[in-house]
Amino acid sequence: MPKGIPLTEEEVAKRRHEIFHQVARVFLKKGFQETSMRELAGSAGVGKSTLYDYFRTKDDILIYFFEDQLNDLTEAAQKVALHNSPADFRLRQVMKVHLEFLQANKSLFMKLTTEAQRLKLESQKQIQKKRHAYQDLLRGLIEEGIREGKFRNVDPLLAARMLINTMAPVVFTTRPTGTAQEMLEETLDIFLKGLQA
Repeated sequence: MPKGIPLTEEEVAKRRHEIFHQVARVFLKKGFQETSMRELAGSAGVGKSTLYDYFRTKDDILIYFFEDQLNDLTEAAQKVALHNSPADFRLRQVMKVHLEFLQANKSLFMKLTTEAQRLKLESQKQIQKKRHAYQDLLRGLIEEGIREGKFRNVDPLLAARMLINTMAPVVFTTRPTGTAQEMLEETLDIFLKGLQA
């Protein structure tokens, strides 16, 4: 970690966050593969060796992005999930939070999701742990909905994964049928009620 006065874990985390958000613009402009660590250091206003103190490789920056976003999403969703309201209502609210997160970094998600697929298996598993925490939160809400009689008895983990995957056509479509919020509402209606008349 940085030399000189030792930083607290909180200070290191804050600095990593700041550096990431400065270098993210370069990834968006030039692309992940085309950007060197020297360019990233310059965009963050630090020396290359300082950048290496916080991120050893570009892949570390990529992993950081997904872990940071998933941590923030899960934390925000957890606050909604703890409310005292019916599970189906809370599930809808969590998916609205999810939409906001994706929209806030839409371009970056598009660019970096492709890059994440070429990460080493160990790194992908690291990101998967964070994804699984979010999936488990949704699964818990679906299980509550089943107990409340709001949902029929389905495989809650499979349903959670399917629900997460419905977000891509809402956010990343090239043929929108309304605003993202309108498409999300329609998607949730289709998901929760099915297509049957």
